[in-house]
Amino acid sequence: MRGAARLLCSLGAALFVLSAAASESLEGKQDWLVLERKGGTPEIVTVLGKLPALAKRARFPTLLTVAWGYAALPNGMPTEDELVRAHELYSNLDRILGQGGVYAMTRTGDGGRTVYYYVRDVATHSEAIRHYFDSLPPISVKVTARDEPGWDSVKEVLDGVR
Repeated sequence: MRGAARLLCSLGAALFVLSAAASESLEGKQDWLVLERKGGTPEIVTVLGKLPALAKRARFPTLLTVAWGYAALPNGMPTEDELVRAHELYSNLDRILGQGGVYAMTRTGDGGRTVYYYVRDVATHSEAIRHYFDSLPPISVKVTARDEPGWDSVKEVLDGVR
């Protein structure tokens, strides 16, 4: 198991569904799970409610993660100002990735946020992402990419909830 998924799966019963929301995806409406870790440092995970069809996953085989730190409240969650900034970052990342990427998950807590996208080809987006973050005031950001055709990060979180 990897990173976020290992953490979440190890929490087992500590995860629960707070709500199910609807959001637009490439295929129309998509159910989302909003999960909260209880006890210790809080963490909120927003994840697709189910894995997309195998054909769609095959079209987007690369996991692209964008992680950044933020000004946190004492419990490690973002301030209201940081929530506004996060919304702007999401909107710009969605614009950059367009139809070449699928937003699949976000982890928020302990002074940081990581957004998970699955993309067709990282090279297509890397210059635009770099340019976007270079245009912002200084921000601590880490962008990584790795092959993950089975969408294992999302699958492991969903398996940990069931």
